[in-house]
Amino acid sequence: MGEASLHPTRQRMLDVFGVERLHDFRGPAWTRIELIPDATAPDRLPLPFTPSARLLRELDTTRAVVAALFGRAERVTLELGWSSDEKAPFKRLPHLGFDLPREPHWRLRPDPDDAPDWWWNLRSVKLPATPDALAPFLLAAVGGFQKRGLINLSVGIIDFDTGVALDFYDARGMTPMAVTPERLAPVYWRFRDWVRDAELERCDALLAPWRDAGPRLTVV
Repeated sequence: MGEASLHPTRQRMLDVFGVERLHDFRGPAWTRIELIPDATAPDRLPLPFTPSARLLRELDTTRAVVAALFGRAERVTLELGWSSDEKAPFKRLPHLGFDLPREPHWRLRPDPDDAPDWWWNLRSVKLPATPDALAPFLLAAVGGFQKRGLINLSVGIIDFDTGVALDFYDARGMTPMAVTPERLAPVYWRFRDWVRDAELERCDALLAPWRDAGPRLTVV
């Protein structure tokens, strides 16, 4: 019997990034940078700021980075992951304009004696790279990890044609990545003030050749 073929999206991940999941992507030092825009949403916003205002500021920040990375793409692929037990996940998703069927990828067993099994679900979605199409997923990405978060959803955005991607790891940060340094450099130099301090020295040196190369990206 022949081996089962991979899902086309996972095969494309292997072909472009060398891994089946975006979270597993590793490479030379320049392939990944962590953006942590704390200044846009500090822990304690002065009055009249509210949790809603914080969410809007984080969403604006995220939209700026997404526009810089994917503003010229026609379509992108979203890698979506979530954990769930036997209950139907994401009761609020339909209110944001989309729904996700349960597709268990692997099982988690936090306590083999008492706790029920939890499943990690993984799904890929292709959609136009427009602000309107991406909006509900960006809202889920930045809102899902806040206290009493909106949605327990892991979101990654991928443009296979250019070899760039963006992985959200919590409401405070995101990881732009690329398969060539010149594709990551414009985003690095544009958002350098948000790059994690530990990465600045190495990235300044590694991405210096592309500091002034190419046209400037416009945030829309």
